Amino acid sequence: MQKTGYLLKLMNTTMTSRDVVEGYDQRYWRFLIDEQRASGTEFVMGKREGSYFWNLEGDRRVLDCGNSGGVHSLGHRNPEIIQALLDALGYLDAGLWIMPTAEHLELRDALAACAPTRSICRSVATLSSTNSIDLALMFAFRMTGRQKALAYRHGYHGHGGFAALVTGSAIEGIFGHYPVPKEHSAFFEEYGSLDSIASLIDEGCAAVILEPMNYETFCPAPPNFLSDVADLCRKRGVLLIIDETRTGLSRSGRMWMSSHYDFEPDMLILGKGLGGGIYPASAVLTTQVIFDNCMNSKKWGYMSSMAISPIGAKVACKVLEIAQRSHILKNVAQLECSLRDCFADLCATYPDVYFPATVLGGIATLGLKQPGSASIIKRELFARNVLCHSASAIPPYVVKFYPCLTADTAIVGEIADALRDFALSQRRGLSRSD
Repeated sequence: MQKTGYLLKLMNTTMTSRDVVEGYDQRYWRFLIDEQRASGTEFVMGKREGSYFWNLEGDRRVLDCGNSGGVHSLGHRNPEIIQALLDALGYLDAGLWIMPTAEHLELRDALAACAPTRSICRSVATLSSTNSIDLALMFAFRMTGRQKALAYRHGYHGHGGFAALVTGSAIEGIFGHYPVPKEHSAFFEEYGSLDSIASLIDEGCAAVILEPMNYETFCPAPPNFLSDVADLCRKRGVLLIIDETRTGLSRSGRMWMSSHYDFEPDMLILGKGLGGGIYPASAVLTTQVIFDNCMNSKKWGYMSSMAISPIGAKVACKVLEIAQRSHILKNVAQLECSLRDCFADLCATYPDVYFPATVLGGIATLGLKQPGSASIIKRELFARNVLCHSASAIPPYVVKFYPCLTADTAIVGEIADALRDFALSQRRGLSRSD
């Protein structure tokens, strides 16, 4: 009790976890509490550090392998990023959007220097990936004179503006909930199939937007898929937008997952981890031609009073610098190797429960032999103090992991212990049903 009181005081709150849950339930976002209860992940965060977070009372620690899709890729409360923020707060504020700043120019130069292709040399900063995708689609509409975007049915790109209109996921999207205008979007059903895309590109299509992996299964794009899509888009006068919100910043073992393939997108979206889990930051990266046409050929091509701000620009620059360090990339490679070996051993030991899936950098999945496992494994792993990203809602059914890229490989042992215990519980359940 003494420890709990100390931690709550340290966090400048007198609320307990129960207080917060009841408060959400009564006067805030009831859905979130219902969702947590249904999935068995009811939890109120308190302390967080590196690869771990604790409950508000400080008596339970959880390994974070969900990462909000990459928000905390460089670890919770990364001290270098916090220091960059504190340094910026020593002399900066949000500035005046009508005044140029050295910090914004520094960020744009840093983005151009690390872009996956030399043609992607200009950028626009925003507050979130949703804002960036909304803006990228407006750019596509202007460049083509068309007003429709094509996206993957089971993808996710955001919940606001045009980003919401290209999120087709029945689970995570808003179609059917809000009466949104559906004429601005269409969806292809099979990720990795060029024919699935080609059949839907018509004279009204301005852009194809997709991630370099299948969002539902985390399976990387097939070898020639993205280059074939890029060629098809250019032939049809359509722009290609690659959303690296979840896959950028060294998540795949390279700075950009796009770099595993030989193609050039027209625009690239960066977000989530760009703020280091400390400050909201996102960006649209694009070509000189698109930038000049959309931003410099008319007054106020895009403006936002708080888009990143000079403070956020300093934070984002530090994130870009850290993400490109050789020791970070080496650590991601070590995590990939350890996860691959771990999952191979689990598949060999429990072939009735698991099958091999995908491990690429810090993107890791393990196949689930029993489809019913997909609906319970997140709850079961969380009960064993491991938060996974999610389980796929479509076949092949996999459990997905997004560990912090700064994590020690020792975390793989914790993941293995939780998965091994789950497999044994599954076997016990199957034997009882027999």
